Amino acid sequence: MSFEISLLQFVAFLDLLAVGLIVPLIPNHVKQMGGSQLYIGLLGSIYAGFQLGAGPLIGSLSDIRGRKPILLLTLLVCSVAYMTLGLTSSIAIIFVLRAVLGLFKQTQLLTKALVPDYEKVESKQSQIYGKMAAISGVGITLGPIFGGHIVEDYPLYGFTIIGAIVSTFFLINAGLIYMLPKTDCIIKTKAQTKDVSQNFFQSLLSGIKQTFVELSKVEWLKYWKIFMFQALNSFAMGVYYSSYALYLKTQFGLTPKNIGYVVSIQGVIGAISSFFMGRINSLYVHDKDYSIRNNHVFLLLSMSLLGICLAFNIYMYSILLIPLAVGNAVGRLVTLEMVLKRSKGDHRGTLIGASNSVRSLTGVIAPMVAGFIGEFFGISYVLYASFFSTFVGLIFSYQFRSKQSKVD
Repeated sequence: MSFEISLLQFVAFLDLLAVGLIVPLIPNHVKQMGGSQLYIGLLGSIYAGFQLGAGPLIGSLSDIRGRKPILLLTLLVCSVAYMTLGLTSSIAIIFVLRAVLGLFKQTQLLTKALVPDYEKVESKQSQIYGKMAAISGVGITLGPIFGGHIVEDYPLYGFTIIGAIVSTFFLINAGLIYMLPKTDCIIKTKAQTKDVSQNFFQSLLSGIKQTFVELSKVEWLKYWKIFMFQALNSFAMGVYYSSYALYLKTQFGLTPKNIGYVVSIQGVIGAISSFFMGRINSLYVHDKDYSIRNNHVFLLLSMSLLGICLAFNIYMYSILLIPLAVGNAVGRLVTLEMVLKRSKGDHRGTLIGASNSVRSLTGVIAPMVAGFIGEFFGISYVLYASFFSTFVGLIFSYQFRSKQSKVD
């Protein structure tokens, strides 16, 4: 593995370690500042909403202006935003900062888009994405543990300390990305033929204008089915994650400490599954378009979620988390590979951005659906919405698989 790929993997790890440090603490921090549950819910919706619009925009801008400089810009903005988040005592400012972070926090998107620039062999890219997801999964698993200890040891200034640490992590990542060598990728910009003395704002407006031109060039009809699969998968997981803590507490009487252990188990299994993505792909040599893998992911998710809905004790629930974590981890990578397989490389950043926007959209919708079901039908019925989503995906993915096999 090249130095550049290893560096990108470390950047992805440090990014999610930083996120894991601070994001789980934001709701309690806002509550201590006098914020209501409505405010806490709106914070998540604002972030997801801005991610929804920013994904394709930042991705396409990276196709136009270059992935490395755009990634550097987003890392520096996030560093300032997280430092301010740790220092502020205003809920209004926190709302603004979450909007800014929703717009610029595209590190995972851009690091994935950079991989093919340093690894040209397509067969190795899938393994790299899998290992990157696994390493990142370790970061997001360790982050909440460290963050919880810091806040507990320093109750008055713990959140400020964490804000400073996270800000430093993003600065380190910016330095590492700056170290990456230049690539031979063509940056499609008209700025090369214009006056070099063009000021920043004119350059930015020109870049945004050309971004929308690039978005219009993508053959979206070619990818809508894949985005539909991703939406069904993401919606199912969004509903599950927005309600699992309350579900475990009400159904099985688990304490927050025990819930943490259950979540950690799922995170570890997901990370291991992502790490062995290359081995999993070796079992599907003849599945060139990933349609069979996609169908098997929905089958695995449907069976595990149905079992979880019917589980009568925590042991059965925990066992069924294994296939659920595997299906979720593999499913994310499979849909990414399906998109990249159909792209010609020119709009890679745009498509990955659109892919992230699908997840962001479900991140806005899923908690509201879970809350509606829990409020009017009871928490025990919330997970059936997750099962229904994956079951619909199972039906459509089987039809898609059958059509693809006939085409081949």
